[in-house]
Amino acid sequence: MSRTLLVICIALFINIIPGPGFAEVNLVVGITPGIFLYSPDAEGFRVSDGETIGEVEGYLSNLATLTAGVGINTPAVIIDLTGGLGYQYNNAFTSTLFLADAALRFKINREELTAGPHITIVKYDPSWDGDANISLSDDTGFIGGLGLTIGSKAFSISASLDYVSASFDVESPGISLNNEALDISGIAFQLGVILRF
Repeated sequence: MSRTLLVICIALFINIIPGPGFAEVNLVVGITPGIFLYSPDAEGFRVSDGETIGEVEGYLSNLATLTAGVGINTPAVIIDLTGGLGYQYNNAFTSTLFLADAALRFKINREELTAGPHITIVKYDPSWDGDANISLSDDTGFIGGLGLTIGSKAFSISASLDYVSASFDVESPGISLNNEALDISGIAFQLGVILRF
């Protein structure tokens, strides 16, 4: 079974990348200072440490990320494999992010305009910053959606519309008063730049 899977992966890789003369490998750096996350289930989340009650007010979080990795440039598509760090904040909690992303960008107009899907695995390390003295559990979530780039081979503006899935449990001795977990799942809009070297 594993040998068959290996052969299939090699065949797909060969079809996407025709040969050394047709593919180019670049260093890719992504800077995304503007990520706006709408989490409808986060509003009104209430917790207590036994003395004080804390609550999430509002639906929005802001994120920023910095990633780096490799880009494989073929005649038809660009494949970007990157990893990096980020930070998420809103009025009640903050979180450090560790992420790995895979993007498949179909060339609509050479390198000047691309579009395609991407998926990101995100490790969250959240901290509650509200009134109650509680802790939130770590979580591994995902981000998936469609992205667009406009620009040149060396510099392009990137945007994507994504679905985010993640939630944090309240750790003992803190207690959640109205939901089992702080669910930050929702829709995100990302805006940033991509540099290729």
